[in-house]
Order: sequence, then structure tokens, then C-alpha cells
Amino acid sequence: MNRQIRLGGTWTPVIGWLIGANVALFLAQNFSPLVTEWLALVPGAVWPHRLHTLVTYAFLHGSVGHIFFNMLTLYFFGGDLDLFLGRRRFLTLYMGSALAGGLAALLLPANTLVIGASGAIYGLLVAYAVYFPRTEVLLWFLLPMKMWVLVTLWVGISLFYSVFGSGGGIAHLAHLGGAVFGFAYTLRLWRPLPMLKDLQYRWRRRRFKRIQ
Repeated sequence: MNRQIRLGGTWTPVIGWLIGANVALFLAQNFSPLVTEWLALVPGAVWPHRLHTLVTYAFLHGSVGHIFFNMLTLYFFGGDLDLFLGRRRFLTLYMGSALAGGLAALLLPANTLVIGASGAIYGLLVAYAVYFPRTEVLLWFLLPMKMWVLVTLWVGISLFYSVFGSGGGIAHLAHLGGAVFGFAYTLRLWRPLPMLKDLQYRWRRRRFKRIQ
């Protein structure tokens, strides 16, 4: 079997719009701190007048490195999912993961400032690992690793820090919330019969490949 190593991304209009929105708001943050004040998520201040921040926080970033790596990951994996799922389902996955990350972040201390697209990105990564588990990526552009292994490792790290604390000021709960939504949405866990049929299909497909 030929190895499939992921070396680049797929550009689509939706990916362009999302990256453009993130970059535009990042630039706006640097021109006016009011942008962060209006749109960032602060768990203790969400109810009742800042419910919008459960989503808008995912379009803000704290540094060039922060936005660069989030947008790079979005480019690497988002385009394929956009083409595979279609625009509507892809945006539902992305925005739903962002919202789930925001809801999970409500468990953080009340005065925590939460910004970044990582919750949405984790949802995409989990979905990619479910749909294309055997695709190999280069961790740190050097180490080949199957997608399902890489995502399991990253989600495990977020789970560890969410349970035991610390984590260098990173909102791991938001990562975990996005990952959970991505998993639930991809496998349609709220629809058990289609989910079971999908799992049965995947199992038969694996057995067919082995026979070949």
C-alpha cells in the first residue's frame, strides 16, 4: 500500500474567508484594544450581555505566532474537509466546534481571557482523523505520524491539562470542547442508527481492503 503523506493544504473560498476574517480582526486588535474587550470571552462576564463572545472569541488571537499556527492548521486540513463535507456542513462543524470550545471555557476561572481559534481547529482535526485516519502528516515538518495518532496525542494532552491544571496559560478546556463537538458531529452521535450503519460500513470497507 502506498503511503499518503500530507505535505500541503487545499485552498477553497471558505478557507479564504475564514483566514481573512481572523487576520482582519487580529489587525483590528492591534489598532484598538476595544476589539478584544468587545469580542473576547471572559467566563464570568458572558451572561447576560456578552453571549456573542461564545463564538467571537474564536476570531481573535494574542500574537503573530498564535494566529499563524492556527491559520496554517486551518489551511492544511480545512480545505479537504470543506470539499468532502460541503460548505454548509463544514461551516457547521467549524462554528459548532468554536461554540463548544467557548461553552467548555466557561468552566475556567471567571476572570480568564479566552481568545483563539484553537477550539474550532481541534474540531476540524478530530473530524479529519475520523474521515482520513491513515493519512500521514509530518509532525514539526519532520516526523511522519498517522493522523489518528497525532490527534489522539493532542487531545490527550488537552484532556490531561484540563483535569490536572497548568498548561502555560493555554485554554485546554476550549480545545477539548471543540474536539468533543468535532467527534460527535462527525459520527452523528445524536443519531444512533445512522452512526451504527456508518461504523458497519467502515468495518466492511476495512475487511474488503484486507481481502484485496
